[in-house]
Amino acid sequence: MKIIAINGSPHGKRGSCSYLIKQMFTECEKLGAETEVIRLIKHKINFCLGCGKCMSEGICPQKDDVKEIQDKIREADGIVYASPVYVGHISGLLKNFIDRCFAMGHRPSLHDKYAAAVSAYAGIGDINMVTDYMLNNLSGQGAYPVGKVCAYTLNIKVSEEDQEKARQMGRDMVDAFRQKKKFDWEKQAMASKGFKALEKFITERKDLAKEDYKYWKEKGWTDK
Repeated sequence: MKIIAINGSPHGKRGSCSYLIKQMFTECEKLGAETEVIRLIKHKINFCLGCGKCMSEGICPQKDDVKEIQDKIREADGIVYASPVYVGHISGLLKNFIDRCFAMGHRPSLHDKYAAAVSAYAGIGDINMVTDYMLNNLSGQGAYPVGKVCAYTLNIKVSEEDQEKARQMGRDMVDAFRQKKKFDWEKQAMASKGFKALEKFITERKDLAKEDYKYWKEKGWTDK
């Protein structure tokens, strides 16, 4: 099993999110999993230009590190999104990366993979909303939602209780993979307002969203 963490903290190795990932991945490795951490602060990730070529042509014209990271996500069995709570939401680093993964949201392809979310904060903001946002982004692409870790880390100190939450998440991630846990993604997705709105957009604007429409037709998600 290969598990990859996308760390949206600008603190790198010395941050709370990095420490929580380390606790989680130590357990994963004990159980035989291979792990990798991608620190977005170390990569070149341009802003999304909103050109629409990912929808119409299936590729992004920008030359940076995004495709390499996306390929690693697709190749992994487990994916972890991690971010501190910044001004009530995920960090700008992670949000920028998620924006660039726009096409992955339109053409879900993370089925049979496992997802988790990790966040840390100093008590200000809604950390559950932040972790839900990250986890829902991955599960919306088809990944089985294993769970989330929310940690209170004033002065970048992680309590033993929160460390254990991260370690347990590592065990749960490997266990979900070994048991081949699944959920009815199509039933859940198709019942959501977001899916219906996306279907409406793709079918009505198939002149623009050519690759999206082609993908959806192949999957049988639209009859239009």
